[in-house]
Amino acid sequence: MNSDFIPVRELEGTLLLSIKKPDFGMTLTTSELIYHKPHANYHLKLEDMVSIVPFANPKKPAAPLRAYQDGTAEYAVSFTEGPSYRIQVASAMMHNRSGRFALGAMQFVLPLPNRMLQLIGTYSGMKLI
Repeated sequence: MNSDFIPVRELEGTLLLSIKKPDFGMTLTTSELIYHKPHANYHLKLEDMVSIVPFANPKKPAAPLRAYQDGTAEYAVSFTEGPSYRIQVASAMMHNRSGRFALGAMQFVLPLPNRMLQLIGTYSGMKLI
């Protein structure tokens, strides 16, 4: 695990699944998804999730993982970890070394394993269309 990750001291809900990779991590509870990256955590409440759709990036990155920011979107695209999904949220909370900050509507592109995707669907109340 990367030593630059900020530890999460308080989780809302019950821990369901946690994944840690060298460059990013994800923690899922019954009420939130936390996206970890070095020096910042993004807290996404399941009730604030608007949609989750498959994401296919036409430009495959040279590195196995590329993280970048584009306006109100945060991308962690990994083509070696399986399918990536675009998560649209109405609001998010960022926790970095300077404190906690409320963010508005954002998009996150994350590689979600099948098990995590199923749990998000179960606890967020979202339905497949």
